[in-house]
Amino acid sequence: MIEIQRPVASRAGQGFARPGGFPLLGLLLGMGILGWSCIGNRSTPSPGMRGPTVLPTSAPAAQPTASPTPSPTPAPRLWRLTDHACCTQPFWSPDGREVWVIDRPDPEEPAGIWGIPLSGGVPRRVMTRLGVFSPDFRRVAYPEAGQTVIEDLQTGERWIAPTGGRAVVFSPDGEWIAWEVSAGNAPSLERRVSTLWIARANGEEAHPVIRLIGGGFAGWFPDGEHVLVISREAPGGDPFLMVVHHPDGSFQRIAQGERLRGAQISPEGGWIAYQNLFAADPGQSGLWVVRKDGTGARRLPVFGAYRWRREGVLLVIPLEPGAPSHRVVEVDAASGAIRPLTDPVTLPFRIAGGDWALSPDGQRIVFVSAEDRHLWILELPSP
Repeated sequence: MIEIQRPVASRAGQGFARPGGFPLLGLLLGMGILGWSCIGNRSTPSPGMRGPTVLPTSAPAAQPTASPTPSPTPAPRLWRLTDHACCTQPFWSPDGREVWVIDRPDPEEPAGIWGIPLSGGVPRRVMTRLGVFSPDFRRVAYPEAGQTVIEDLQTGERWIAPTGGRAVVFSPDGEWIAWEVSAGNAPSLERRVSTLWIARANGEEAHPVIRLIGGGFAGWFPDGEHVLVISREAPGGDPFLMVVHHPDGSFQRIAQGERLRGAQISPEGGWIAYQNLFAADPGQSGLWVVRKDGTGARRLPVFGAYRWRREGVLLVIPLEPGAPSHRVVEVDAASGAIRPLTDPVTLPFRIAGGDWALSPDGQRIVFVSAEDRHLWILELPSP
């Protein structure tokens, strides 16, 4: 049976300002916390979110018993998190225990990150420092006096990154940063030439990695040594995906298409999901997956918004124009098999403008409702 919960104590959003621009944050904020990289960083669940440890016990004497009945898969649950249309572009705390939003409840105070418990309740101020964060939120990069400052929020150390004030993307462990330097103005992205640079977070060991044409940086692999990029043979040519080993600059092409978009790396780095749009051959258009070594390329039998739920399993909200409700499915990358996770007949919901985020453990979605503009939580069935 579907359970819809609306916590009585849910008062998050009370006193929150309506969504608005924060001009002082500039491009770093808009591209950092709320989606600068097209790659969604997935944090390792905290110990408190892992399953309990089961200790072995002495085996009882054998007894004739009936065959066990498999436990039913828990039904998805949906509940409203906020009482007011307070926020857009929510994201998760690294441990998945809170939903975080950026807001300015008091116009006399600076904007900051606020945390909302999953049961609702009064939001708490997490921090006022805004910028581009490492996945564990230990380090943050922000512009200051025309330079890029890297700050360690635990130790208070600060370094000036050798980026010329450009925005950066942290590696999964927060120890490295990547940025691009364009060779000049280009009439379009397809003709832009840039160089990918990488350095340690403290600015040391800065070095150019690879020259890119009509593409750019697409994400870090979990090992911190490989990165995913998009490039072309020549301006205007078809783009391709490459895996680059940044310590020595070696690379391997793994996929090519007419209009590659939205590359996302799986949690353990074994798979990449991406879109190939408006191909001359309709059979090439759609949502694709490919292994890191270039094998196993597969066009999936569904298209829509997507995030990696766990290694080898992609969560998709299908694009179905005209449907009265959204739905959620998961797709096995190796086989293409689809498993429905919600039923729009028994659990209808609509996400506003693609504004949703998947929790670090892949068990919950937070989204802005198209019906009431509140934040809602959708808890998904377990694997």
